[in-house]
Amino acid sequence: MKRLLCFALLLCLVCALCPAQGEKLTAFYTAYGKISAPVYSQKDTDSKTVGRIYEGSLVKVYSFDPTWAYINCGSQNGYVLRRHLTSCKPIDESTTPPWGVEVHRYVGTVGADGVSIYAEPNNPDSEILISLTEGARISIIDVVDGWAYLPYWRQYGYVDTNALSELLPVCTDAFSGTSDMPIATFTSYYFADMDDDVFEGGKEINIEVNCADMNGDILQPGKSIDYNNYYGPFSPRKGYVKGPVYIESGKGLGYGGGVCQVSSTLYNLLLQLPGVTITLRRSHGPSSAVYLPADMDAAVGNEEKGINLIYRNDYDFPLRFEAQAQDGALFLAIYRVTEK
Repeated sequence: MKRLLCFALLLCLVCALCPAQGEKLTAFYTAYGKISAPVYSQKDTDSKTVGRIYEGSLVKVYSFDPTWAYINCGSQNGYVLRRHLTSCKPIDESTTPPWGVEVHRYVGTVGADGVSIYAEPNNPDSEILISLTEGARISIIDVVDGWAYLPYWRQYGYVDTNALSELLPVCTDAFSGTSDMPIATFTSYYFADMDDDVFEGGKEINIEVNCADMNGDILQPGKSIDYNNYYGPFSPRKGYVKGPVYIESGKGLGYGGGVCQVSSTLYNLLLQLPGVTITLRRSHGPSSAVYLPADMDAAVGNEEKGINLIYRNDYDFPLRFEAQAQDGALFLAIYRVTEK
């Protein structure tokens, strides 16, 4: 099956961040305006506006990054915040990955001296986004000039690969995957001590409990997992504590608070595999979860309101899941199970 390989190659074009002046562009997606919003000349809300999108208006999308999309707006091309687009679909689903998907090519393991993820590559004065200790694993989109880049919240983060003890490739063809080479990986990031005076580390505990439950799971061909029923209930009986949850009035406390980051990270992992079908997914709302690129989250935990994640393995081989949470890095991977 060559479809995933085509996806990976095409992403070199889809995620081009700075289109060359006068270059003939190819649109890969169509989308609609979620609201009326300005279109900018640069990826900066202080830059010149070149037009507007309107609620329900159709636009063509040439490329995207975690925050911005480069689109056609009438006679002008420009940048719009991704969160202002909706119903984004590939023009050719046979060669283009789902909206928002960036195939990750490598897995890095942090070495003995630890590693920092920077806001800019090759700049010792750049902002440090997060620091990780030995053994933490990170999913990497690609490596350019010795610097790995990856999604960090709604921007890219950069890692000096010399600080990694191991850098392994992700198999681009799911049918060639092995027990040692994953066929998809993804990492999201969280602050273990965020709002600790209120939540007392509940999010970190709940993420670790959910990861321990998921690690080593095998999903057989043709079978589905209903996240709420399979991993829940997210109660004290299963080791969950009170952590931050989104409620109508904002953020509050609830058992299992933080588990949605595991399900949302899993959602981004599953989207990289054409042989996995997502049959139910709900976002956290119009702004979606801020720890991931815009509109790439998957909320769970409220069965009565249909807030759940359900997915099915349509490959003809089993899938094995790996989950690790360390230092605020939530790493997930999927392997093809080859042995009977």
